[in-house]
Amino acid sequence: MHKIKLIIRGGFDGQTPVTQAPIFRLVEGWSEAELESPAGILPAGLWGQVPAGDPYLLHACLLTVNPLDPQTMIEVRTGAPTHTRAQYTPSADNLRLTLVRPSDEIRVVTSPQGIVKLELLVESIGGVNELGSRLYEWSDAANKARDTGVRVVRFAANGAIPGWLGTLHVIYDSVNAGNITLPPRVIVPLDAVLTVTRKGPGIPTLLAAAGDSFAGGVIGQAIQRSGFIMNNGEQWTWVAD
Repeated sequence: MHKIKLIIRGGFDGQTPVTQAPIFRLVEGWSEAELESPAGILPAGLWGQVPAGDPYLLHACLLTVNPLDPQTMIEVRTGAPTHTRAQYTPSADNLRLTLVRPSDEIRVVTSPQGIVKLELLVESIGGVNELGSRLYEWSDAANKARDTGVRVVRFAANGAIPGWLGTLHVIYDSVNAGNITLPPRVIVPLDAVLTVTRKGPGIPTLLAAAGDSFAGGVIGQAIQRSGFIMNNGEQWTWVAD
């Protein structure tokens, strides 16, 4: 397992190739280097830090000062002619493993900010017991289970909903009214769906996080019976019965 940490001040622009190898040093078990800005496209070989000539499985996550926004992404693409092979948001909690070939490029995009750390875990798909293949199967199964699974959360008082994937059902069952706060909209995927159902006599009110709102600029929605909510990329979209 190769552990690589790239640090950049100002963020990744997704456009500028990094052709000059940075200086790496071992820091707490990581091969760490600071990139000079601008930077946005990394060679698949990562300047000799990964197995030479071998495809490998890559797990990537971004550590940022500000919350990840919709434009943040990592993209694995072929060399010329360029075609995108994988594209996703490399958040700190993702389980995504991506196959990278020696001829590929890794494109990284973040919003401008003080400092960004890109952590890369690299595992060759060959080697003893084909550890990389087993990791891929585990990650793929876990990812599918989380993306397509349906979860149910029950509230009986004030509370907050964490970021979610797939479908999340919220049931509010209380004799008292209560407030349920939504997570920051930027951490909720556009295909995620939330349903909220009032079961008891108490009426719950959904509250948008600071800086967010429902369509029309409303920051709170009372749930009389049930409703659906989704992230449309700019505001929360709301439908109630």
